[in-house]
Amino acid sequence: MQGFTGCGKTLYLADNAVPSYRGRALIENRNGLAVAAEATQSATIAEREMALELLDCVVSPKEERAEKQIALGADTQYREEKFIEALRERAVAPHVSEYVKGNPEKNGLTEAEREDARRAISRRKRKLVERVFGWSKLDCPLRQVKLRGLDRVDWFYRMTIMAHNLVRMRRLIPIEALAG
Repeated sequence: MQGFTGCGKTLYLADNAVPSYRGRALIENRNGLAVAAEATQSATIAEREMALELLDCVVSPKEERAEKQIALGADTQYREEKFIEALRERAVAPHVSEYVKGNPEKNGLTEAEREDARRAISRRKRKLVERVFGWSKLDCPLRQVKLRGLDRVDWFYRMTIMAHNLVRMRRLIPIEALAG
């Protein structure tokens, strides 16, 4: 590390750049199991693009779905108009949280989407994805990954999410079924 002092402040420059990665997971609301996961380079726009890619991997196209209704819950970072339009094109109800203060004019949902009865369920269940991330950082070495390279980090991230699903499924099985 090199230190530079100027204007009464010391600035430190790192000797080399270290890439940063972000893990994304798509979970189902009923049991909190991850149905898709992937690690990517850190970027704000990549979050929304990856969410659509994961959704396309898991959900069949709207032409192949008969009457099945699908909703996607997400936080305010996902309330971008292009993302919401992409969900509408896929016939997925956008249950994206909206601004209450500050920028309510940037909210992009229609009144029908806001009044959807399933929206309240999505708001309650949206925190389940945080349990996946919390578990992977607390009990597993995802807090600071020692691997380098997107392929290796992605493999390790998916393996960790799979381990979370196995632990979660063990808790979902009734004890009577295990004893019999």
